[in-house]
Formats: sequence, structure tokens, C-alpha cells
Amino acid sequence: MELKFKKNYIIELAPTLNEHWYKVMEGKKDLGYFPSATTILNAYPQGAHLTKWIAENGWNEAQRILSEAGERGTKVHNAVEFLLNGHTLRKIDYSLDEWRRIEAFTRWYGQVNLEVIALEVAVFSKKYGYSGRFDCLGILDGKLTVIDWKTSGSMYPHFPLQFACYAQAIEETTDLKIEQTMGLQLGTKSKDGFKEEVHTNWKADFEIFKSVKKTWEYDRFGSKKKKNAMEAPVLILPDSLKLELKEANGDSV
Repeated sequence: MELKFKKNYIIELAPTLNEHWYKVMEGKKDLGYFPSATTILNAYPQGAHLTKWIAENGWNEAQRILSEAGERGTKVHNAVEFLLNGHTLRKIDYSLDEWRRIEAFTRWYGQVNLEVIALEVAVFSKKYGYSGRFDCLGILDGKLTVIDWKTSGSMYPHFPLQFACYAQAIEETTDLKIEQTMGLQLGTKSKDGFKEEVHTNWKADFEIFKSVKKTWEYDRFGSKKKKNAMEAPVLILPDSLKLELKEANGDSV
């Protein structure tokens, strides 16, 4: 089994400052920019616990903590990918917190039967207008599963919606049929250090995502509903820059 797109899609992360959007090409045909599932899910209602945490820490401090957590998450994600590609990792290259999360992943992996099909692949849905990058597609204990590694402190309610987006995009652009999705939280306080949540009814989760997307579209575009490429917060920048230097009298050098 392999992940093979029905068409020659090229899906690349676009240059943005505060949102994730992907540029999609179908061969030489430009399909435009698509917001990521995680960007859309920012419209999911914020829980009372998170609101209280931000209030207690203050906005700036909360953003600093979240930024550090994001960097940690990226490093752990990369480490998991390295391990699944057969590389050896060294404790010296990671913080103690990062290393315990990575070690928790190896413990989980040793307890399951996982055949990896693809890692870190960008996908999109032309039908529903979104994009994203999943962590892992594999056959987990006999079932084709979309898996996402999580280093957050909790398994938040909107996570299954994110996983469902990837499952829908895969089914839309390939001949594969996803049987379930799963989130694997790394670094929990449990004895094993991990927690897994399997979602067998991902299509129901996707229906909820579509409702959240309507909210996001209204917040983002208002009643105009102009969702073309010009609405994407993409920076169009040159590949190189050079000044035409001038002398003191104003003449060009």
C-alpha cells in the first residue's frame, strides 16, 4: 500500500506571518491558496481552562510560553520522524523534557503493530477548501489510520476535527480509504508517558469541522465571502535585493 495522489499535485507552505496557508498546483495549473486546517480551527471555541490560564499568566507571557511549547513540539515531531526513518537519536541533542517525550514514543511504538505508509505529507481538499500536513499515515493494528503526534498538555476537543480533515483530504485525492484517526499525546504524567485516543467515526468529526469552517469564514471574510487567492495573507517578496548606491551629491554610483 502506498500514498499516491490521483493527479500531479504540488502542495507547498506559502510565506505568511501569522497564519498557515498552502499553495496548490495541479501540474502547471495554479489552484490557488488554501488555509490550513489548524488555521481554520482557531475559530473553535476557546475552553474556560485556557481562558483562565491566559488571564493568570497575562497575554504576553502566555504567548511566550506557547511559542516555546511550539518549538518543543516541532523538535519532538522531527525526532519521531527521524526514529521512524531508522535514525539513532542522542540524548545530548535534546532537553530533558523533549527527551522524555521522545522516549515515551519509543515505548508506545514497542507496544503496537505499526506499518508506516507515509510521514509528513501535505494534503488538501479542493471540494471543501482547506489544506494541511499530517504526521503519519500507517496501518495500525490492521487498520489504515491517520496519526498525529501531540505534545500539548491535554488532548483538546478540536483535535479529532483536525485529524478528520486529513482523512477527508486523503480520501479525496487518493484511492485510499481511512478506517480511523488517532492522536498520540507524548509526555503525559502516566506510567507509560503517553496517551492515545482513537476515533473510528471520523466522518462525524469532519461534519463538525465544516461547521467551524463556516464560523471561521464569517470571521475572516465577513458577509462578502471573497475567498480567492488575494484574500490569503501571503507575502509576495523578491528572491534577491540590491540597492542602487548613491554618492553624497545624490548621483547614483
